[in-house]
Amino acid sequence: MTGRCSGRRFAPPLNGTSLGRHEKTVTGAAVRIRELRSRAGMSAAEVRRALGMSDVEYADLEADDDELDMVASLAQVKELARTLEVTPPELVTGAKLELEARISHAELVARVLEHCRATGVTRAEFEDLVGWKLEHFFAGEESTLANYPVDFLKHLCDQLQVPWVRALP
Repeated sequence: MTGRCSGRRFAPPLNGTSLGRHEKTVTGAAVRIRELRSRAGMSAAEVRRALGMSDVEYADLEADDDELDMVASLAQVKELARTLEVTPPELVTGAKLELEARISHAELVARVLEHCRATGVTRAEFEDLVGWKLEHFFAGEESTLANYPVDFLKHLCDQLQVPWVRALP
């Protein structure tokens, strides 16, 4: 992988943007995941297997609040939400949100291209603004889900001035 991605781990934003301006969660993600798993009557091993994670990777999700946003891929977030019988926005934010229509991957791509056209920003300049390389994003939805975490969506949507929660899979 190129850009900010290295294996299954993701680095913090290149531009040093604080997550403070992004929507806050109701409870910590790690506690929320444990509580949702318990409510679903599942063991950590059952959920780990559903996600295709190692013991250590899944243990980190239940121990560190940043893991859900910064490490788990969007595909893993989507599968974790499905497994725990909640929506991805509820899993990530801890709140049952009344969302407007979801923003599809195709719509996000169109918005990025339109934003670049309208502002005269090149793709490379937009990548610098977002703090992420976009090759996997432009490769398609499956590539995006497999190669980026929630943190990517937060930074991308921040530049596009759209609610990131609406872009969750």
